Amino acid sequence: MKFYKKLLSSSYSELLLISIIFLFFLQGISDFIQSIYALNLIEVELNENVAGLLFLLTPLILMFIKKNIDDKILIILGELIIICRVIYPVLSVQPKMVVSGLSIGCFMLFLPIYLQKKSIGDEEKNGLLLGQAITIALIVSILFRVLGSTLDLSLTLWFQWIGWILAFIAGCILFNLKNLETREKQDATNNNVQKKPHANKWKILGLCLSLMSIITLIYLAFSSPTVISRWTEGNYVAIIAILSIVFSLTLLIIMYKPKTLNKLKFWPLFSWNIIFVILLVWTLLNNSIFFASIASYPYFAPEPTLLDQIILYAMLFSSPIILFDFVILTKELLGYKLSTRKMGGAFFISSGFFLVILLSAVFTIVWDYVPLGDLFRDMYWAVFLVIGLVLILPILLVKRENLPFSRIVDLNIKKNATLFALIVIICLSSIIGAIMFELKISHPTSTTSLKILSYNIQQGISENAELNFEGQYQVIQQLGPDIIGLQESDTCRISSGNGDIVRYINERLKMYSYFGPRTVTGTFGIALLSKYPILNPKTFYMESKGEQTATIWAQIVVGSTTFNIFVTHLGNYINMTEDPTDRSQIVQQENILSVVSGLNNVILMGDFNFEPNTEQYNITVAQLYDCWEVAPALGKTIGNVPVGWQTRLPDRRIDHIFVSGDLNSTISFITYAGGTASDHPCVFITLTGAF
Repeated sequence: MKFYKKLLSSSYSELLLISIIFLFFLQGISDFIQSIYALNLIEVELNENVAGLLFLLTPLILMFIKKNIDDKILIILGELIIICRVIYPVLSVQPKMVVSGLSIGCFMLFLPIYLQKKSIGDEEKNGLLLGQAITIALIVSILFRVLGSTLDLSLTLWFQWIGWILAFIAGCILFNLKNLETREKQDATNNNVQKKPHANKWKILGLCLSLMSIITLIYLAFSSPTVISRWTEGNYVAIIAILSIVFSLTLLIIMYKPKTLNKLKFWPLFSWNIIFVILLVWTLLNNSIFFASIASYPYFAPEPTLLDQIILYAMLFSSPIILFDFVILTKELLGYKLSTRKMGGAFFISSGFFLVILLSAVFTIVWDYVPLGDLFRDMYWAVFLVIGLVLILPILLVKRENLPFSRIVDLNIKKNATLFALIVIICLSSIIGAIMFELKISHPTSTTSLKILSYNIQQGISENAELNFEGQYQVIQQLGPDIIGLQESDTCRISSGNGDIVRYINERLKMYSYFGPRTVTGTFGIALLSKYPILNPKTFYMESKGEQTATIWAQIVVGSTTFNIFVTHLGNYINMTEDPTDRSQIVQQENILSVVSGLNNVILMGDFNFEPNTEQYNITVAQLYDCWEVAPALGKTIGNVPVGWQTRLPDRRIDHIFVSGDLNSTISFITYAGGTASDHPCVFITLTGAF
C-alpha cells in the first residue's frame, strides 16, 4: 500500500505512465503488423486478416462525439492497452493479431483524448512532458532490442516478467488520471496560463499529422536500429552507440535544461529539419538500386563509399531534431482549445496517413504480389520522403511568438539524481550490450571435414505462421554447421517486426557473417555465416521479370583450400506449360552459372524454386553436381522430415546444394531436416577429404 501511494504521489508518475504507454504502442504495433504479414505470407496472397488494419482507424469514433469525454473512459482505454500488452505475447499468431490490434486501436483513441484534456492546462509543461515520454520510450525500446538480439527482450519467453512489471506500474498510476481535467485547470491557474484561442481545424490537422509522422519514423527505423544497419551495411555497434548517446542527451536536455529549447529559433529549427530529411532520403537513395535502369546482368552491387558512410552518420547525429519537434509541435497544439470532435477528425486522418505509410513500406517488398505493384518497385526511399515532408511542412504552422518557452515550469525532477543515473545506465547498457553480443569467438575447426547448411527460414516464420527465431536457431545449432547459407532472412523491416534473424542467430553462434542485398532493394534476404573468415563478400543481382533476386558470392579458406561459396534464392517457379514465353527463372539461373563458370571448389546453395528434371535443373547439373545425387547411399537420409514434406523429398525438392567437379567425390553425407521450424526443410551436407 505504501508503494502504491508513493507511486501515485510521485512528481513524475504521469511521465512514467505516458512513457510506458508509448513503449507499449511501439511493441504492440510491431507484433500487430508482423502477425498480419505472417498470416498473409503463409498463403502468399492478401486475405481477410488484412481487415485487422481497421484497428488503426478507431479515432473515427471521436468525430461523432460533441462533448468532452469523461476521465473514466480515458482510464478504461489505458487499462485495455495495458491488459492487451500482458496477454498477446503468449497467444498464437491469429489471436495475437486481434489482441495487439485492440491495443493499438485503444492507443489511437487514448492519445487524442489525452491531448484534448491536457490542452486545458499549461501547454509548455505538457509539451515537455510528452516529449520526455516519447524519448524515454525510444531509448528503452533500443535497450530492449539490443538485449533481445533485435527482438524486444520484454516480449521474449523468459523475460515477459519485465512487461508485467511495467504493466503493473502503469496500471497503478493510470487510476490517478480520474481527476485529470480538474488538475489541469488548477495547473493553468497556478502558472498564469492565458485564455487559449480556438484553432482552425486545418491547423490542428497539420500539427497532428506532423506528430504522427514522428511516431511513424520512430517505429519504422529508430526504435530498432538494426533496421538502419541493414539499409546501409553500416556498423551496427556504431549505429547503436550514436543513437543511444544522442537520444539520451536529448532527453537530459529536455528534462533538466529545458531553457535550451529557447535557443532554437524558427529558421535554424526549420533548416535543421530540412537537413535531416535530406540526409535520411539521401542515405536511402545511396543504398537503393533502380533495376529498371540496369542494362545487363548479372549486376554487382557497388560497395559503400566513404561519402555514403559520412551521410549515414550525419543523418544519425541530426536525428534528435524529431524529438525536439515533438516537444515544440505538442506545445503549439496544446496552446489552443481542442474539442473532442476536432481531435477525432485530425487523428482519424493522421491514423489513415500512418496506415498508408505502413502499407506503402510493405508494398515496396511485395510489389510483385499487389495491384499496381510496379509503382512501388525501388521506391522505399519515397516512403521516407513523404514522411519527411509531412513532418517538416506543419512546422510552418508554429507561430514565431509561441516558439520560446516563456514559463519553464519546474517539474520537480531536477534534484532527482536517481532518474539521471537511470538514463545514463540505459544508454551505457545499450552500447555495452551491442558490443558484447557482436563479439566473435574462435571456433575449433577441422581440415578433414566441412559441414554446410542451406536453410530457407521464411523470414523467421514457422510452418504455422508463428514468429520462430529461436526454433530456427535451435535447428541450426543442433546440426552444428561450419558454413551456413540462409534465404528469406530479410526480417529487419516492419513486416517481420523489425527483428533481425541473422543477427539473432549469429549473436548466439558467434560466427563471421555477411548479409547480402541491403533491405532497401526489396529483394529476398540472403546471408552467409561461417566459422572461418569470409573473404571478398559481394552481392550480385539476376535479371528478374517479377520479384527481384540476388546471390552472395564469397571465398572461405579451409586449410589449404579456397572455396567459392554462393548463396541464392531464385524467383517463384513458372510453369512453362502455362506461359511458354516466360523464361525469367531460367535466365536467373543462367546469370548465376555465368559467374560460377571456370571457378574451382564451388559450393552453390539455396532455394532455387525448381525441381529435378526441369530445364533450370538440367542446365545446372550440366555444369555442377547435385549433392543429393552424388552422396553415397549410406550417407543419404531425409532426416527429420515434417508431415507433408514426404511427397516432395527427394524427388520434388527445390532446396539444393550443388558443387563443382573437384568436390563431388568429397560428399559423404546429406540430409533434409528441420521439422516445421520453417516451411522449408534445411539441406545439410558433410564434405570429407584433405582440404
